[in-house]
Amino acid sequence: MSEEDKHKYELTIDLNALNHLGLNLYSNIPSVLAEIIANAWDADADKVEITTSNEEIRITDDGCGMIANELNKKFLTVGHQRRKNIGGDLTPKYKRQVMGRKGIGKLSIFSIANDIEIHTKKDGESVGIKMDVKNIIQKIEDKKRYFPEEVDSTSVQSETGTVIILRDIKKRVQSSIDNNLKKRIARRFDIFSDKFKVEINGKTVKIQDRDYFHKLEFATRYGDEYKDNLKNIDEQKLHNRTDKAQSIKISGWIGLVKESGALQEGEDNLNKISILSRGKVALEDVLDLYRDGGLYTKYLIGEIRADFLDETSKEDIATSSRQNFIQDDKRFIELKNFIEVELKYIQKERAKYKEEDGAKKAQEIPEIKEWFNNLQGDTENAAKKLFGKINSISTDENHRKTLYKHGVLAFESLRHRERLRELDELEVESLEVAVRLFSELDDIEASWYYQITEGRLETISKLEKYIGKDDLEKVIQQHIYEHLWLLDPAWDRATEMPSMEKSIKDKLGELNLTEEEKRSRFDIKYKKISGKNIIIELKRNSITPKIGALTDQVEKYRSAVIKELRAHNEDGSVEVVCLVGSGLSGWNNLEKRQRDEQVLEIQNIKVVTYQQLIKDAENSYKAYLDRRQDKGRIQKLLNAIEKF
Repeated sequence: MSEEDKHKYELTIDLNALNHLGLNLYSNIPSVLAEIIANAWDADADKVEITTSNEEIRITDDGCGMIANELNKKFLTVGHQRRKNIGGDLTPKYKRQVMGRKGIGKLSIFSIANDIEIHTKKDGESVGIKMDVKNIIQKIEDKKRYFPEEVDSTSVQSETGTVIILRDIKKRVQSSIDNNLKKRIARRFDIFSDKFKVEINGKTVKIQDRDYFHKLEFATRYGDEYKDNLKNIDEQKLHNRTDKAQSIKISGWIGLVKESGALQEGEDNLNKISILSRGKVALEDVLDLYRDGGLYTKYLIGEIRADFLDETSKEDIATSSRQNFIQDDKRFIELKNFIEVELKYIQKERAKYKEEDGAKKAQEIPEIKEWFNNLQGDTENAAKKLFGKINSISTDENHRKTLYKHGVLAFESLRHRERLRELDELEVESLEVAVRLFSELDDIEASWYYQITEGRLETISKLEKYIGKDDLEKVIQQHIYEHLWLLDPAWDRATEMPSMEKSIKDKLGELNLTEEEKRSRFDIKYKKISGKNIIIELKRNSITPKIGALTDQVEKYRSAVIKELRAHNEDGSVEVVCLVGSGLSGWNNLEKRQRDEQVLEIQNIKVVTYQQLIKDAENSYKAYLDRRQDKGRIQKLLNAIEKF
């Protein structure tokens, strides 16, 4: 007998299989523990206890256990087919549907730990082995056999059972040993009961530990299995489609949460529909197989149990990794088609409910309710539909209020257009109707401008709050020409004159400036605004110009622009705005500054610092908002929405 033949235990596997089905099979601890729990279920265990620490993970069950010969044949022989070789489809003691099929789930332990011990007990015999993953890899690479080390086994305290101890946990999976382990295990099975208990660090795992049923706003159930878990959902939002599921023999539920953000838990994304078979997750997510870009899909979560996908008497359609199904198998296609139909049903029912609920929710604001009551016919129906859509797409309260306000403004504008048609039928003496129409238009326009002003003021406030002085100047330099309202609220929109602007800019670029003038200028542009010809020059932050040098330079600009305007038969005065970093030279002296400002005003030159620009714009818009705060029927309604 050779030295190798004297060993009692031998692991039979090749390196390729170990790499694909062991070392790289799983990337997290919950998935591995799920495989071990499934083995305990198949071993007719009543209880599984899992304890974790930084040093080790220990899994103990009181199942049937193994004697030495069985440890070799069942555990150490990869590909041992449980259902064929031992008792078929049901376990001997409790007649449970067997979860294991291809005998590869046990390899999952190699993907998370380097040091593995197995202790097992049956018929009064206790046996134990120890395996070193690094040693296993080396032996197989050297084309040598691997013999696990025998160890004394005293770990199994029950009459029968198995203890698996995992040490030297691999770094890439250590982060998945956390306080959420119980929740993650709960989400992988629907077999927990008094007859099969799983404890993690002394706490029993229950279906409620999945911790997502409370997030559901809307659900469709198939069968009564989850009836109690879904009982807190409003009956109008809970649909029973069990009759539709009977033909395909599935059970479970598909739900929608109120907020899509509720489905993101750190690295875990719950926006999926899991497929379970024989009480265990067989496919993590079937939802990503559908090309449905509908917004409602972002709120979906569900669990469908389809045992017919894993019938022992039929061909196995699970992939070799046991984490997916062969996509073109007719059984899987049938399930996919069923779920697709149900998703369309759920989408339709959710949209219908959200539209009805949206109008009700909006009318919780008394002023909106009164506004609805003043609408008539098709306009009222369209408004209710719009507010229903807002309810469907928005879950953030502030976002919803913003959309409510824009909805009101949109409908007031539409209603005004309808009223304009009345002018075609007016008699000459019906001037009071025309006056009323113009008054309504003023109210609408003022409300729109109020919203624009609020937005601008918010932008200004954020610029001050979040952007430092130096960066603020850079931001203004980059965007001032597109946002001239920062310079003057009256300058909403400049007249677009591309050819004229280019012509004048070319002329300004050709001016005979001194080296100092060239160095001091960051950028310059010509705009025509409200009939005025405006030259805006941005000075570099580091430059503090002297008033004499500035006025001389501005005069060159003004002369060049006037000459070019006349060449194009354009006329008008030219105003110059200079944006500077910290004012002109000597402006720390108040009297000097006041004298300089008088000179600049006479010459139609305005000098503004970047900081003062922001402050003046803020004060201008605040003053406007204060004046308009309580004026206008529509604005009062918008204010009420904001305050609700």
